[in-house]
Amino acid sequence: MPADAVAISAADHAALLAGNSAGLQIVSDENGQPMLAPPSAPSLAARRSQALALLPAWEAAERAAGIEHAGRRWLTTPEALQDIRDALLAGLVPDGVWVDAAREVVPLSLAELQALWAACVTRGAAIYQRRLVMEVEIETMDAEQLAAFVPGWPA
Repeated sequence: MPADAVAISAADHAALLAGNSAGLQIVSDENGQPMLAPPSAPSLAARRSQALALLPAWEAAERAAGIEHAGRRWLTTPEALQDIRDALLAGLVPDGVWVDAAREVVPLSLAELQALWAACVTRGAAIYQRRLVMEVEIETMDAEQLAAFVPGWPA
């Protein structure tokens, strides 16, 4: 037993554990007796860390969300992008067709596939740049702004 430990009844112990399970903190009063208190607010640094932790999932979702190009919607999942890379490395569009996000077969030349790839790269760069901007914005936010922060594009 630690030297500063205080004895409490089984009922008080059960009440403390129940309160702790309900989200309250167990703290000591001025006499060293355990008591329940509302959780302390996270520090500004902790709030910033929480906001920054949201960015990788936002970025991944944006990158996989697809792209509008040449009047069609195209997949931009990692697998779809790898397929485009593979075709470009081979220097050919198999059978002269590609499949869009709606699973429609689309006649596509190598130059058109290159243009689609350029659009995907441009979109990826915009997503990454937005993430960098949000990282800088988070570093200057106050607690209220951090509590309301949701990753995304400016309105």
